[in-house]
Amino acid sequence: MKEELDKDIDQEIEPREMNPTEYRLLTLLFNFFRFPEGITLSSLRKIMEGFYDNENRDSDRRKLSRDIEELGALGFYIKYYPQKNGKDFVYVLVKDPLSKTLEFTEEELREISALLLKGYSEAPKYELYTAARKIFAGDLEYFPEMIENPEENSEELGETAFQILEALKNHTPIRIKYYKTFPEDSYLKEADPIRLIRKGGQDHYLLAYDREEKVKKRFLLPKILSVELLQGDPLYQARGAKKETEEDLIVHAGLFPVHESKNVEWICKEEGLVKAKLFLTGIKYAEEKNKLSFQSTNLEGLLPFLWRWPDAIETVLPEELNSVFRNSVKQISELYEKV
Repeated sequence: MKEELDKDIDQEIEPREMNPTEYRLLTLLFNFFRFPEGITLSSLRKIMEGFYDNENRDSDRRKLSRDIEELGALGFYIKYYPQKNGKDFVYVLVKDPLSKTLEFTEEELREISALLLKGYSEAPKYELYTAARKIFAGDLEYFPEMIENPEENSEELGETAFQILEALKNHTPIRIKYYKTFPEDSYLKEADPIRLIRKGGQDHYLLAYDREEKVKKRFLLPKILSVELLQGDPLYQARGAKKETEEDLIVHAGLFPVHESKNVEWICKEEGLVKAKLFLTGIKYAEEKNKLSFQSTNLEGLLPFLWRWPDAIETVLPEELNSVFRNSVKQISELYEKV
């Protein structure tokens, strides 16, 4: 057996010249190695002059597509992505073609994170946290920030949250120390926890039944300073007039019932569209190209986006919202002048 292997090794490989196609493919592959961030067809026409220099650009594009298929058959996989200008593509050599990855859209990530959070609020299990950490290891934008070991970090970050989750699991009344604006103005409130509500990928509210005022309220989790588990049975019963409604799940300030419902239209710049859609999470909107249309019962609740990204939107309707925005900026300016 050893002699047969040695015999095979001793056999020489007859060298031969590469044909033009093989030479082009090898040159193309080396250029993909040189530029791991990707290459456009326009760049290839410059650095591989003589290979892709047809007057008809589409002809070169078709030739490049055939070459990419050839490289793929040899085990070198190349993906392409459209550029923002829509006139060209970026071609990128896949670093590890054997590694299999899952890709999710933003909408799918939001749905998955919402289901995980719902599952945790109904039956708190640390396995759901670890599963979420694995699923969103690449980008946690669509899931709340988590801690690796809640027991070790409870004093710093998680004690309040896990007491609330324990109360939700066991249907236990709680006494919370809560504040609206400043921590020094905190107050005590006894409540029956109902569920956690997620806004976007970061803010979380506790929907609870106020045992004194006999109404359901939403409490922002970071503003709950402490939680005390109480003895006795909860007063809240999820039926009849106390049954949960869609209004109970509203956490977006733009939907707080301040005035009658008003039509709002935002025509966004291309780079601002995603930011606007993320801000509107929780509000039903219609999308037509770069225009977002929705209803708001609190125009002032939309101001945080306009303050932070005023250049993200080209047109704002109704004019009343523009007026509210201008007045708010004027008031802020006057306050800073007094400081």
